[in-house]
Amino acid sequence: MAALIVLIIVLGLVAITAIDKTFDLKKRKIEAEIRRDELRAGVAPGTYSRMSKKDLKRNARKEKKNSAEKEPVMTEADEREQLVRGIANLKERIDNIDTIMANRKHNGEEK
Repeated sequence: MAALIVLIIVLGLVAITAIDKTFDLKKRKIEAEIRRDELRAGVAPGTYSRMSKKDLKRNARKEKKNSAEKEPVMTEADEREQLVRGIANLKERIDNIDTIMANRKHNGEEK
């Protein structure tokens, strides 16, 4: 009789543990999907999903490191110089297109 009681208790614990693990797995899958959606939307991870403090600190360090690695901010003079070069490049392209169109028109008249 005592063995039967112990068996029932053990089986009950196994069943409760199995059910708990199943719900825990479902919860983790949902959290992973929410995080994936956050990343696709460009929202910082942890905005809608639950993240541990450890994960949040790790992400903050990564973002800080990435922001430090970014290119230095361009000065106004550098920006103007780059714009002038871009405008000159565009003018050169327009001249090339005009030349090509004139050649096509000239070749079309000869035929």
